[in-house]
Amino acid sequence: MKRVRGVIASVVAFTFATQIVGCAWMFHGTSDEIHVQSLDPKAELYVNDKPVGIGSATTTVERDKTSVIEAKAAGCQPGTAETGSKFDGISLLGLLVDLGIISILVVDMGITGAAWKTDPLTYTVTPVCPKSPGPQTPGAGSSSTNP
Repeated sequence: MKRVRGVIASVVAFTFATQIVGCAWMFHGTSDEIHVQSLDPKAELYVNDKPVGIGSATTTVERDKTSVIEAKAAGCQPGTAETGSKFDGISLLGLLVDLGIISILVVDMGITGAAWKTDPLTYTVTPVCPKSPGPQTPGAGSSSTNP
């Protein structure tokens, strides 16, 4: 009886050890690298309120979480964008391991969120600056007629 319990315990431990990792988590991890740029080369770039660079930057964001990207410049309204996501097909490899019950549903979709990758990986965000009035031309905007 002790031997049967030992075998069962070994099988449970082996199953747990092999199922604790999901395919998307194992191949791609729980974060993605994104590139953020601005049409204003002097704009300060922020991701989730943390400075990441000026004009152009590369940073890492967590998968399965929406990140807020901002571009700020003096005298301008901040330009903002949010990261998007889409399903990472690598997660489907879990169907071959355990029909996806643990590897996909519990690990990739539940615990790690690795089943959802950041998409797109490049974002362009530019501050909204007020336009300065152009040079005034005398008589512009009015019309006159000669009798």
